[in-house]
Amino acid sequence: MKYTTTIGVIIIVIIAFVAGLYLSPHILPRPSGPEDPIWERVTKTGKIRVGTEPGWPPYEFLDENGRIIGFEIELMEMIADELDLTVEWVNMHFDAIIPSVQAMDIDLGVSGFSVTPERLEAVQFTMPHSITEGQVIMLKSRAEALGITELDSLSSLVTLGLKCGTQSGTTQEQELQEVAPNALRTYQDFLLALEDMKRGVIDCVYAETPITSNWILEAEQKGEEPIVVIYRRPYYPVAFVAHKDADILVAKINGVLAELIASAKLDQLKQKWKCY
Repeated sequence: MKYTTTIGVIIIVIIAFVAGLYLSPHILPRPSGPEDPIWERVTKTGKIRVGTEPGWPPYEFLDENGRIIGFEIELMEMIADELDLTVEWVNMHFDAIIPSVQAMDIDLGVSGFSVTPERLEAVQFTMPHSITEGQVIMLKSRAEALGITELDSLSSLVTLGLKCGTQSGTTQEQELQEVAPNALRTYQDFLLALEDMKRGVIDCVYAETPITSNWILEAEQKGEEPIVVIYRRPYYPVAFVAHKDADILVAKINGVLAELIASAKLDQLKQKWKCY
């Protein structure tokens, strides 16, 4: 995907969601017609089943007791509390979340999802809570040995003969398939790619902030070999994934999100979880 196309999509999506931010929930009328099947089920049971893959710190990850925690986890819990709902977290592979939302096996997907044109064809999104930056990271010693400071494009990975890991089902995988297929090494989990980079199996990892920022900070705090960013680009907004028919559920969530943004509680939550 060309850079200019990506920027155009970002601008269009941001404008659309910003308009929704100011118009929802007090100005726009409530959705008319029959209640969507997801909202009907959620209100009947009093709980919302949310799919996530806890391998995206600080968005979602497992603590030492195996409990799912993180920025998006707490954000979703706050939203559910405002809607008088209980969250039932479903731990699943990232690339299975959207199909599960489509099949109505779960009610919502919360796992650092970028709002992309391709995904908008399959599902709908809530208003975004963040905008990220795509980054390729590498061990500092490896970058210095190769004389790399910053790459101009992802295609440079192929030119330099580098092996770049990323997670299956992500926008990063799709981008690498399009412009640098020979460099692509796909993993079931971003953390596995990170470990292979540290062991020298691959040269670098393509992910996005704040995940990459968290890895860089963690390596510094643990006294491990430093990690540097060798490529960066503006990226997509991040939001929750919902079924195409879940209009009322999305409207309800957007209403709470708008209030959290207006009250600065969302920014406070980002600071708590170091979402830089």
